[in-house]
Amino acid sequence: MIKIYSKEEASKSILLRNYFSKERLPQRVKDSIKKNFGKEFSPQEVVKIIIEDVKKRKDRALTDWTLKLDNVSITQFELKEDFTKYLPIISPKLRKALEVAYSRILSFHKSQPTSSWVNNDLGGVLGQIITPIQKVGIYIPGGSFPLISSVLMTAIPAIVAGTKEIIFTSPPDKNGEISPKILASCGMIQKAGIKIRIFKLGGAQAIAALAFGTTQVPRVDKIFGPGNVFVNLAKKQVFGNVGIDGIYGPTEAIIIADESAKPELIAADLLAQAEHDPLAIPIFLTHVKELISRVQEEINKQLTQVDRKDIAEKSLESNGGIIQTNSLEDSIQISNDFAPEHLSLLIKNPFEVIPQIKNAGALFLGEESFEVLGDYIAGPSHVMPTNGSARYSSPLSVIDFVKAINLIYLTKNESKNLSDYAEILALNEGLTGHANTISQRRKFDGGL
Repeated sequence: MIKIYSKEEASKSILLRNYFSKERLPQRVKDSIKKNFGKEFSPQEVVKIIIEDVKKRKDRALTDWTLKLDNVSITQFELKEDFTKYLPIISPKLRKALEVAYSRILSFHKSQPTSSWVNNDLGGVLGQIITPIQKVGIYIPGGSFPLISSVLMTAIPAIVAGTKEIIFTSPPDKNGEISPKILASCGMIQKAGIKIRIFKLGGAQAIAALAFGTTQVPRVDKIFGPGNVFVNLAKKQVFGNVGIDGIYGPTEAIIIADESAKPELIAADLLAQAEHDPLAIPIFLTHVKELISRVQEEINKQLTQVDRKDIAEKSLESNGGIIQTNSLEDSIQISNDFAPEHLSLLIKNPFEVIPQIKNAGALFLGEESFEVLGDYIAGPSHVMPTNGSARYSSPLSVIDFVKAINLIYLTKNESKNLSDYAEILALNEGLTGHANTISQRRKFDGGL
């Protein structure tokens, strides 16, 4: 089921990533591409075709691609209604869970520093004005299991930042509708007073519409949210015309454990990761040889209790693995090289090794702080870097929804003091027009 690797073997197989290659696509997706496009295009080629068509034909292209790819005929994409009406429709237990999650996510993100600042020690007033991005697009994955938590995890940081308008898009189901559970989550965002609009639109065509605008769908300033390979490649291709939060591959998790860990919990956490997607990556690192066989046994036992057993099995077989290391330090080094989205430390003293952790989207310390709580309700956003991007990027936060405007006011004396140096630099760069702005000011009484 789940294979055991040495460190060397793992580095040649499961520690490699190539999310967006044609070879990694499930066969059903390859078949769909050939059916809809007439040949075996790569995902990048498919996305480029769709984007160019949406840019050219606007809403007509959205209708055609939604029919072709989602098997739904839609000409009016926007849902124009009060989304708070869906809150009483969902079960009381779900509503309470959403309320608790909302409260914790809001509290966490309100603690993030995003204030404007000034420095008065440099001969005037210098600083930065921090201002919210005004209009953002948020893609909410649909499919057979609507990711209602992604609404809160993505939109609440925007609320805290002060964003004025959110444009949600989510793929329609087979009846051309969006799940009432997703709409209820959007209703919670609407209750905060922020303007929202929701469109029944998925895939690369949704990203293209948000990036370039159509008659129905407004153009936004920045696009957020996870999605499948086509959504992420679309975000990559429209970047520059519009901002994006990141390019997300399949979800991934590393668990590092020592002799203090319970094999039952390790297995449960690996299966929770594996059931996401056949491409999900669940990896277990340990230097405790005796723990390996016990975790294998528990995986086999608990797998029978997972509804999405087939998906979990494919994930474990294709992308999962148990890596036997020589020491805890060795396990941490492998994890740092991999830079996982989720890193769980099921060890005796997790706080002691925090300084050794260099790359991870989120760090879960101990058996009580398990990944599923982070997925739903702990507080930090679950939208996090994947595909090794934790080496240079961060989880989604309020900072992603704001931008800085540099503020420069210099006193007359400071301007005069700096002008000679600026002139020297300009002339040495061959930019005489730059130097001329300084010499022109010297001509005026009371000038430089």
